[in-house]
Amino acid sequence: MKVLIVEDNANLADVVRMGLSMEGMEAKAVYDGRDALEELDSGEWDMLILDRDLPGLHGDEIAKRLSERRDPIHILMLTAASQTEDIVQGLDLGADDYLTKPFEYAELLARVNAVRRRLGMANDMVYNRDDFSADFRTGSITVHGAELKFGKRELAVLKTLIEARGAVISAERLYREIWQDDHAHTRGIVKTTIYAIRTKIGITDFIETVPGQGYRIS
Repeated sequence: MKVLIVEDNANLADVVRMGLSMEGMEAKAVYDGRDALEELDSGEWDMLILDRDLPGLHGDEIAKRLSERRDPIHILMLTAASQTEDIVQGLDLGADDYLTKPFEYAELLARVNAVRRRLGMANDMVYNRDDFSADFRTGSITVHGAELKFGKRELAVLKTLIEARGAVISAERLYREIWQDDHAHTRGIVKTTIYAIRTKIGITDFIETVPGQGYRIS
């Protein structure tokens, strides 16, 4: 998913950009309203994280223009304006969601992932490549025509990596999303699970380890 962050606080914008990038998204930050509009005109973005009080061009005007031209981009307004009337106005301008400052990054990420799910990017249930086939509707994994048995969490890890479309997914993200609050495990279980998947699939370099970053389907 491609996310454009428009925020005049460069430090905040860059922190959000780096965080989303670590989650496997293509993220870019701009710090001025007019620069944002140029970026929106020239690129195909799935989501816009939009501050309202921007230099150059107010965030409300950006949202209004996107609404007028029926741009399908999803807008999350991120702003210090927290009164009910502010939120209602932001939503009326075309925002899909509204998050007030200060905020917790975990909440921002949850809202972005909700948009990701609505876009259907988490619903690619069938994947085929060369002699490998995965049907996540049934949990069927086939390699060279032979069906293999995968555990529930092995399937979840494999599906997450495939959905990332070649982006790197960190072990921390895999642990957080798949094992959740199961404190009986440690993050070392991610490495063990990746090893098990590789062993079962038996295709050289199917899952690549990116040192210091995580894993991806190569």
